[in-house]
Amino acid sequence: MELWKHIKPGQPPCFKSPEEMWEKALTYFEDCNNDVSLVEAKPFSFQGESWIEHVPKMRPMTQHGLCSYLNISVSTWHNYKDKSQYLEVTGLIEQVIYEQKFSGAASGLLNANIIARDLGLADKQEVAHGGDITPWSSVKAKVDE
Repeated sequence: MELWKHIKPGQPPCFKSPEEMWEKALTYFEDCNNDVSLVEAKPFSFQGESWIEHVPKMRPMTQHGLCSYLNISVSTWHNYKDKSQYLEVTGLIEQVIYEQKFSGAASGLLNANIIARDLGLADKQEVAHGGDITPWSSVKAKVDE
């Protein structure tokens, strides 16, 4: 049997249209906003009384989370981004994810350091050095003389 004639590499397209992709992404966004499974046990005290309250935490939207939700791989996501008919919708989806993470970090609801790195917003400092650098071996040789 010539098996190679029956094999179709890859899976069939997951979305029939950009609109279908957008609708499924909207359900992911809603699920992230409504998810209260991330909680922090936060200790409180007042007038000698102490207690712990469970405070819901914001779930950040992520590309990996979206892909898991859509049951596609990240590489499949990138393949959709390369298709002209999906360019606008994938751009909008990524824009929503970016904005949600940025706003969450800026308001203190998400860890600003982690989100800044994820979004490529890390502070960068450049140090310029205008002088010559003397190799350690030259310094050591002068001391030994």
